[in-house]
Amino acid sequence: MLDRMLQDHAVLRERGESLMALLDLCEMPDQQLLAETRWQLSGHVMQHLALKDRYLYAKLLKDPRPHVRALGEEFHQELSALYADYCEQGKYWTQERVAAEWEAYRHPAKARILVMFARVEREEAQLFPLVYDASIDISTQVPHSSNWAREAFAIKDAMTKASARP
Repeated sequence: MLDRMLQDHAVLRERGESLMALLDLCEMPDQQLLAETRWQLSGHVMQHLALKDRYLYAKLLKDPRPHVRALGEEFHQELSALYADYCEQGKYWTQERVAAEWEAYRHPAKARILVMFARVEREEAQLFPLVYDASIDISTQVPHSSNWAREAFAIKDAMTKASARP
C-alpha cells in the first residue's frame, strides 16, 4: 500500500506542477483549462486522503504504542487543518472570482501547492518510514476517521462551473 501512496504522491506532484505552471502566467490562462487543472488536482487530493485515512491514519491513531499514536495524531490534525483551508479556498475561488482577481488568486494558490509539496515530502521522510519501523500493517482498510470528500461537489462546482447569468 505504501507503493500506491507513493504513486499517488507522484501524481499529486505532477498535477501540482501543472497547476503551478498556469499560476506562473502573468495573464490568466484559458478559463476551461485552468478549471480542469484545478479540479484534477483537487479530485486526486480527495481520493488520496480517503485512501490514506482508511489504510494509514486510522491504524496509526489506534496503535497501542504512544509514539506511533502521537505521530499519527500530529500528522492527522495538521492535515485536517490544511484540508479545511483547502476546501474553503476551493469554494471561495470560483471561476468568476479567479477571472476577476487573477493576481489576488494566483500567489496564494501557488503557496498552497508548495505547502502540499512540503507535506508530501514530510510524510515520505517521517511517516512512511514509521510504517516499516513499527511494522504497521497497512494492507487492509479500516473505517475512516474523516470524510475527506464531504465538500467535493461544492469545490468542483466552484472550480468548474461558470455561474448562470440572466
